Amino acid sequence: MPMITCDRFVANKQLDFHDWLEARRKGITATQVAHASTPAGYKEAVAEFLNPVEQMDNAFMAFGRDQEPVVASILKDKFDIMPNEWVIAHEDDRRWLATPDGLSLGHTMISEIKTTGSDWEPNKIPIRYRRQVQWQLFVTGAEACVFAWWLRVESANGFVPGWFEPKTVIMERDDKHIEKLVITAENLWSEVRGI
Repeated sequence: MPMITCDRFVANKQLDFHDWLEARRKGITATQVAHASTPAGYKEAVAEFLNPVEQMDNAFMAFGRDQEPVVASILKDKFDIMPNEWVIAHEDDRRWLATPDGLSLGHTMISEIKTTGSDWEPNKIPIRYRRQVQWQLFVTGAEACVFAWWLRVESANGFVPGWFEPKTVIMERDDKHIEKLVITAENLWSEVRGI
């Protein structure tokens, strides 16, 4: 697999958040295609694309934002995957975008990090996250993803990690799944650009 060329790193969330948001509006992201993969989700994805609503911050989001660098550091040590804040465009079609949470130096692996109020079995990760990962694998050209999740529990002082370290599972690239996601993305892009 060839390395991701410099021109495919479109915008960096840490360097310029506004530019990062604008870059994501020029195509279909992993979150959008995962959401649009059900009939109800598709309608919501179209509405959200046409009328973006800024999400109000809450304690769940703050916990995830605070813990993601900790998890990213663990994944760097264990899997040699560097944290990533870049929107990356697909090699052949710049409409297809992804921001994996981590990227290996050889660009053969990515990572995706979640904090959750429920533990998951490694073979029963929620479908929306599996779709998100497959899209990221498609866009980056990577072969596998280290999917990490860290349990969130409530304490007297707010949320705290439920474990010493996150749990992880390796998700392999699934080209048949990706084919379906590309169809969903094509339909979504045609609709939002047509409107």
